[in-house]
Amino acid sequence: MTKTSSCQGPCQHVYQAAGRAATTAGRQPGIARRVWVPFTAGIQVAPATLDYLSAALAAERIKKKTRYRKLGTATQALVTIVYLRTNLSYAELAAGYGVDPSTMWRNINEGITLLAGRAIRLRDVLRLARKMGWEYLLLDGTLISTVAFGRKIAPKQAHYSGKHKRHGVNIQTVCAPDGRLLWASAALPGATHDVTAYRAHQLQAKLTTAFATLCDLGYKGADGTITGYKKPRGGELTPAQKAANAVHAALRSPGERGNAQLKWWRVLATEMRCGPRRCTAMVKACLTLHHLEVQPFAV
Repeated sequence: MTKTSSCQGPCQHVYQAAGRAATTAGRQPGIARRVWVPFTAGIQVAPATLDYLSAALAAERIKKKTRYRKLGTATQALVTIVYLRTNLSYAELAAGYGVDPSTMWRNINEGITLLAGRAIRLRDVLRLARKMGWEYLLLDGTLISTVAFGRKIAPKQAHYSGKHKRHGVNIQTVCAPDGRLLWASAALPGATHDVTAYRAHQLQAKLTTAFATLCDLGYKGADGTITGYKKPRGGELTPAQKAANAVHAALRSPGERGNAQLKWWRVLATEMRCGPRRCTAMVKACLTLHHLEVQPFAV
């Protein structure tokens, strides 16, 4: 009695073809050789954003007295935005443009540094928010996932969030009353609590003195913030407190939209493959591109 294969149909031919490709001279059977195969894809971006970044990179090259680059400023601006939008690896992008991964890394890093240096500051956000006539702002914290920093060195480290069960960095976001993202803070270790990050960034002196600031219960105890009522241990909230919580939640809930707008850039929605000191530049670069694309202060 002959033993039949468990794979029938077209699948069997695929395995046979892979086996023939793997048994070439000098290679072990069962190991197919993989090569880079370029493909065509696209992202949505405003032409004005590309022109802005390309002009900024051209000015930076003149400042550095750069003579020759394999990638032009327009291409460098494009691959920088593509990297932040898709989170493709440097090797994958380099294969599509026919350059070395190290060359692609240098070009993208230069673009990210340039964008991060032009991110809006909190004092400018407050000045523009005052002109818009907003009565309050929304403050919230989010965790941006990262690779495991030095997990072989210390089993318990500051970048591991016990709440989310993964490594990351804590980012504080400030949003308009309708949920438009206005500002994102520098990165703090993922184990940092929201109220601790609020104090570390000195947001009380910068933010709450100018506007009423609505937050969730994670900021309970932070001076100058407006949070809901917390259910006491072993007790219940009064009907008036429950009604106040409902109103507070309705006003505060659009702030979650700001976190979603920040994570529209997939480099922040998936794991950031960079060192801890580089996380802030990634966040600020995405914030700059967000302001160029969305323009949240436009009437």
